Amino acid sequence: MWRSRMVDGEQEVVYVTLGGDVLKKGGRAFRAATADQKYLKAQGISSRPANSSIEVPEEIEPYASRCGEDALELAYWCVPESVEACYRDAGIRRLRQWQADCLSSPEVLSGKSLIYVAPTSAGKSLVSEVLMLRQLLFRGRRALVILPYVSICEERVSQLRGSFGACGLRVEGLYSSSDGKWHTGADVAVCTIEKASALLNRLLEDDSLLRDVGVVVVDEMHLLGEEHRGYLLELILIKARLSANMSAASAQGLQIIGLSATIPNVQLLADWLDAKLYVCHERPVPLTMSVASKKAQTPRDPDGLVPLVEECARAGQSVLIFCATKDWCEKAATLLAEELWEKCREGVMDEVRASRIRLLEELKQAPAGLCPILANTVPSGLAYHHAGLTVEERHLLEAAYRKGVLCCLCATSTLAAGVNLPARRVIIRSLKVGAEALDATRFRQMAGRAGRVGLDTKGECILMTRSAKDTEEAHALLSAQLQPLKSSLTSQRLDLEGRFARSLLRFFEEKPAGSEETWCCGPEDVPESLLKDIREALAYLKAQKLVRVDEAKEMGDSDGPLHFGSPQGASPSASPSKKSNVALMATPLGDGVVHSALRPTEALSVFEDLQRARQGLCLDSDLHLIFLVTPAASIEPDWSRYITYYEKLQPRDRAVANAVGVSPDFLLKQSMGHRGPLSTGNDWRQDRERVTAVHRRFWTALALRELAAETSASRVCVAFAASRGSLQSLQTLAATYCGMVRQLCERLRWHEMAALFDCLMPRLSFGVSAEVLPLCRIPGVYPARARALLQAGFASVEEVAKSSVLTVEAALRKLSQFESRRTDAELVGHQEVVIRQAALKILHGAQKCVNEDLQQLKDEAEDDDARIQRTKPA
Repeated sequence: MWRSRMVDGEQEVVYVTLGGDVLKKGGRAFRAATADQKYLKAQGISSRPANSSIEVPEEIEPYASRCGEDALELAYWCVPESVEACYRDAGIRRLRQWQADCLSSPEVLSGKSLIYVAPTSAGKSLVSEVLMLRQLLFRGRRALVILPYVSICEERVSQLRGSFGACGLRVEGLYSSSDGKWHTGADVAVCTIEKASALLNRLLEDDSLLRDVGVVVVDEMHLLGEEHRGYLLELILIKARLSANMSAASAQGLQIIGLSATIPNVQLLADWLDAKLYVCHERPVPLTMSVASKKAQTPRDPDGLVPLVEECARAGQSVLIFCATKDWCEKAATLLAEELWEKCREGVMDEVRASRIRLLEELKQAPAGLCPILANTVPSGLAYHHAGLTVEERHLLEAAYRKGVLCCLCATSTLAAGVNLPARRVIIRSLKVGAEALDATRFRQMAGRAGRVGLDTKGECILMTRSAKDTEEAHALLSAQLQPLKSSLTSQRLDLEGRFARSLLRFFEEKPAGSEETWCCGPEDVPESLLKDIREALAYLKAQKLVRVDEAKEMGDSDGPLHFGSPQGASPSASPSKKSNVALMATPLGDGVVHSALRPTEALSVFEDLQRARQGLCLDSDLHLIFLVTPAASIEPDWSRYITYYEKLQPRDRAVANAVGVSPDFLLKQSMGHRGPLSTGNDWRQDRERVTAVHRRFWTALALRELAAETSASRVCVAFAASRGSLQSLQTLAATYCGMVRQLCERLRWHEMAALFDCLMPRLSFGVSAEVLPLCRIPGVYPARARALLQAGFASVEEVAKSSVLTVEAALRKLSQFESRRTDAELVGHQEVVIRQAALKILHGAQKCVNEDLQQLKDEAEDDDARIQRTKPA
């Protein structure tokens, strides 16, 4: 196939051969293309849709002569030689037996869905990549990869670009500040759950899902049962499967690949998705688990943590310590650094010592500056890791840990579900996670981090206890069974009934024994409790004007259940005999709720806020707009600090406060500790919570306004008594929320409001004013650096891309405040190295941004051409 891509600002046309080699446009490429087409034609394969798939690539060259008979070789599964070479460079030379066994199913190779459950580090991702390659290269269908967190998305995009890019495939990350558009030229889209939901809605509108997408990979499949995001993931799978089953355009099928290390009732999940199930209990590195009871230790180390870490530190092995709270993490890192100050330095190579000094300099130049705790712990190879750190700080610490610069991280449980950071020894210090008890699922995730493939021969997990009762509970936890995965939609509102009930995971949980598993529209064999909930949900959606029923087609008792027309291919007898088809349509508000990915109740609250704002939006400052996109998960105020801040507000900001319902009387009472009723009604507690929520949102909006005005993160942290990491997370959440609200406005045809939010969204994301916003697109450029580049004369990304490293260095050097009295030549040398690396990263990042802009223009042109071709009469 011929592909075009942007390289150094120029369009480059390449040809990808049948073997996966990428050849630049020229005589060799044309000869290879001619030979390939001739060969495929002889095999009966053409460019016509009906004959364009290579169903058995093992029978065509060059794979027929390469695949051999060893199923543990990548070539056996028709992985192109160029991709195989990238895997070898990454340390993957052969499959493991259980990976080969999983791939050996003819049904899975031909496109049947797969649920693959295996321990952490057992190579689940590699199996999904082999199956993606077969869909991408031999069937010409695209792949969607859904991951839970941005950090994992970034890691996976980098890894897939390194391997898939070798055979001409393009991998794009659609998360964070991405516009979320999956252009025609991108073969693989890597998304967070929220972005995947929005992307799927757009694809369904123009039927692209059925035409182009061949495989959907869902990593961390157990999140289906997660309280806050599971419903969204289930909706994604429901929509994808319903669309694929109801359309003749999906003759090739949609392959869903679900991966997880922790699903107990996995057969239920496989039944729901009509998928092949493969469960593996093997681990590449054996894991031993034990309980360490409290022993007589020093007063500073009552649970004996130091000796457990010292043992690994002396042997040059890595350690992960999971603590119950963020405060515990910081105290543990401080304790270990003080107790192991000398021991952690013994035998450390000069190169590692120098890398730790450079890490400190990089942390100094991060947006939030160098944390005093990290300044004391990093020289010993120790650090803490939790949500209180900024994204930049976490990235630096994670990279240093992977390289062996840091030997120990003290982290909260979120690290267990985040990026891949394995260790020789995992120490779990408490049977609590925050205020909650440690459950079997979280314990398995933490323990699964022990054992580094290719580096260790075993992994160790030690669960620490402080009492006999704790010890008993810990032993029970070691052998505890995982809780069954439950549908997250049991308490959610859905516009589904009859045959739609069969698409729900809950149907498979509650279905009567012996019921048929076919697509039908009748409720005869649907559990009555499920039908009741669905009908109540439909009534709620109708009452809230999120859906409407076409009354012209409705017959019989209007209060009865709503039925739908039979899907294509359903048995006519399955349709009710006394009811005609009913058209259930989304209203503009309902359409906006779906495309915004907001929950219905949340969207209705936003809708009310927007309606009030449209009658009197205060545009003297950004505060009113920012308040409208401030999520409910807000900063808990210090009320004494709050009223002091309020009294200093400018009149225009006071006007916004009045417009959204902020009361100085309420702030005064809160600051004095008054928590009584605000009204005489029976529901005074509910009224108080509603009023408190408004004031909490406004307090958070004030903090976000400060960040958007380029106030330094450290000053905002002090002013609002919040950690730098929590502020940054809130900033990212607000930017995402802003995009959701903008989408809601677009669907409501409130285009002027949508335009305002469209301008606000990137400013919230980066925390800058409009004039420096373009420069923040460059990787490695945060607000202070963007301002420094602007003052140095760079007004656009293109200007930075055309400059020299020395010029960018000069701008960064002005930003870095060197101490004139410093005489440590080695330290100054490390500072210069850090600045040079940052300048190179910025320069290369700017050049990459230019390439991406040009590529996007080309993609949009190709999208337009494809759209025109689709609308042409046959």
